[in-house]
Amino acid sequence: MSSTQADQTLLEATDLRVTFGPPEAQVVAVDGVSFRLAPGEVLGIVGESGCGKTALARSVIGLNRTDPRCRVTGQVQFRGRDLLGLSERQMRGVRGREIAMIFQDPLTSLNPLQRIGTQIGEVLRAHTDLSASAIVARTIELLRLVGIPHPEARIGAYPHQFSGGMRQRVMIALAIACDPALLIADEPTTALDVTMQMQILGLLARLRQRTGMAMILITHDFGVVAEVADRVLVMYAGQCVEAGEVGEIFRHPQHPYTAGLLASIPSAEQPRMRRLPAIRGTPPAPGRDRPAGCRFRPRCDHAAAPCLEPPALKRHAAASDHLTRCWLPHRQLEAAR
Repeated sequence: MSSTQADQTLLEATDLRVTFGPPEAQVVAVDGVSFRLAPGEVLGIVGESGCGKTALARSVIGLNRTDPRCRVTGQVQFRGRDLLGLSERQMRGVRGREIAMIFQDPLTSLNPLQRIGTQIGEVLRAHTDLSASAIVARTIELLRLVGIPHPEARIGAYPHQFSGGMRQRVMIALAIACDPALLIADEPTTALDVTMQMQILGLLARLRQRTGMAMILITHDFGVVAEVADRVLVMYAGQCVEAGEVGEIFRHPQHPYTAGLLASIPSAEQPRMRRLPAIRGTPPAPGRDRPAGCRFRPRCDHAAAPCLEPPALKRHAAASDHLTRCWLPHRQLEAAR
């Protein structure tokens, strides 16, 4: 990587591999995934359940390192430091302060026995030298920033006294308490209704604009990616199968899996009674029974003899950042769409 690229890179993962279990019964959750994230950029990671999205994110922030069943290899460079080489004590100084994470279910992520003000205050006490009164003032400011009404009164409430959308806002307030450079949002809108989803996405977009933080947004919904992401990484069976700028991927998907995901998005232009296209079959389990060659081959309508060999992740064009892992000639896929 050149010095210019290094100056423009906040986070870079190289050949990241995450496995669980003993060698004789090893489960590969993430298989050689690489990506780069610039300051202030939003990367969307898309794929079906079980494709390795969350395992990838937890490995970046170091939440798998205390699990004796888990092994993480590769490199994760953050501001010039290899996070995988840090001790747990050093990693605790990064986690929450420089990199924060919003989890899927705020009800299970928040401590039900502690008031929300106490939980946000714990992060501030751990990573700042603020006084007790300043911590209270900062907590109220954060709750107001994420749209919690009457924050002075709600600071003493417990998680169960909030709705699902308000709990997610509390989780966002907790995550941004120390103004992290990188926020990882793991399915932040999954359990919310459509109206609340749009409110949370709008909140994340405003916080990004206000603070300049970078984001990794994990989702199974390409519609969410279209709203907030700059680039997208599509995962299937632990691998990256396509990556590039959001507009380029939407206009010219080069992998049949990506094309299938995009085709399944409802459109206002489609007839109301038209049945949405679906990808046949189910994803392979994250074990040793994954198909040989291209992992999407058993579900692909374009599978051919070359697909029995594993394809490499290659550039769509010489001067392009659009990457795809497929044997199918690009012209053939374009003609089939």
